[in-house]
This record gives sequence, C-alpha cells and structure tokens, in this order.
Amino acid sequence: MNKQNAITALELSAESYYPSGISSCKSDIYKAIEDPVTNTECFVKTEKDKLFIVFRGTDSKINRINNFCFAKKTIPYGNTHSNIRVHCGFLKSYSSVRKKIHKIINPGICKIILTGHSLGAALAVLCAVDLQYNFPQNDIEVYAFGCPRVGNAAFARSYNKRVFKTLRFNNGNDIVTKLPPVIFGFRHIGTEIHIGKARLPFCMSFKAHLPQNYYKNLWKET
Repeated sequence: MNKQNAITALELSAESYYPSGISSCKSDIYKAIEDPVTNTECFVKTEKDKLFIVFRGTDSKINRINNFCFAKKTIPYGNTHSNIRVHCGFLKSYSSVRKKIHKIINPGICKIILTGHSLGAALAVLCAVDLQYNFPQNDIEVYAFGCPRVGNAAFARSYNKRVFKTLRFNNGNDIVTKLPPVIFGFRHIGTEIHIGKARLPFCMSFKAHLPQNYYKNLWKET
C-alpha cells in the first residue's frame, strides 16, 4: 500500500460515477456488477492473481434513501449470536450484489483490492470483511475515500482484526465522514489518513467530499 496505489484507487473510484463506467484504457475494461432495485453498482477486473473491485458511490434517489437508513442497525447475514450491528441501508445495498461477487472469487485469485468513494467506500468495507470471512486465503487491501461510519464498535473491532490493511482517507471536514452520528453508536474502521484542512468539531463541508478535492489534497499531503 503506497501513495501511487491510493491515487490509482481514487481515480477508479471517481471513474465509477461515469455513465460508461470504468475504462482505464481501451484494452482494460472493468466488468460491471449491478442490481437495478437498489441501484448498486461495482466494477471488477481480474489481473493475473489479483482481483480489483470498485464500488460506485451515491448516484440516485434510491442510493440517497438507503444512505439515511442509519437510525437502524441490523445483524449481518442473520448471525444472531453476534454483537455486531451495521448500517441497514448499506447492508441492503451490498447484499443485493453479494452473491454475484462471491461467484467471481476463483482459486487462482490471491489478492483482492477494494475501493470506493462515499457510499462506494462503505460498500467496499462491507465487501472486504465479508470476503475475508468467506475466502480467508486471500490477501485483502482496502482504499476508502470519504467513507461514512458503517457499523457499531463491535463491527469496527472485528473489521480491524480481519482487514487490517485498510486506509481510510478523510479530506478536511468532509460531511459524509462525520455520518452517521456517533450518538447512534456508529464507529469508524481502518487506519485514518487525514488530508486537507484541519478536522474540527461541528464543522462540515460538502465541497470537501468531492472526489476532485480528495485528488488534489492527496497529491499535496501524502
């Protein structure tokens, strides 16, 4: 994990918003996996023994509705013996493409690299811990940009043990990184890399959340 890898991951995360999806060059096309009901979309590519998974961020009314389902936390995948709770809207979105993603994990894959911006970052986090649990033989890396809080403290502890190679980038006072509120029991995961302006309590910025501003400050400060 290094600066260039992070910049590449951010570029892919930004490209995932494009109507045509990700196409780094004519000979390097990412395959789309999507669900029309939840309007969840991710792009995948296998490169030798590596699998790249890029989740698109919020891009529709359906996405925005699911984003604000943070008043409720749910037990992941019906495991009632666990204390882990996660954002029900994020889990609904990820679950809609989960089986399709599992199907592309073949024995030849050794490393899985996941990334996303905003909602895409939250889905990358859920996917990463899910794949680590079900495919523990794989090395997993996560680059999350403008990531909201995904689950409770129990989820964060479990996640950090399982997917310790996670870099979570926060730009300035990006409003999305301050949601859902801590008072609802949500906690952040991974190793935080702060870029841009100093992070201040009660200060929030929509502009800081834009991928282009992450890109500018990532070049400057890391």
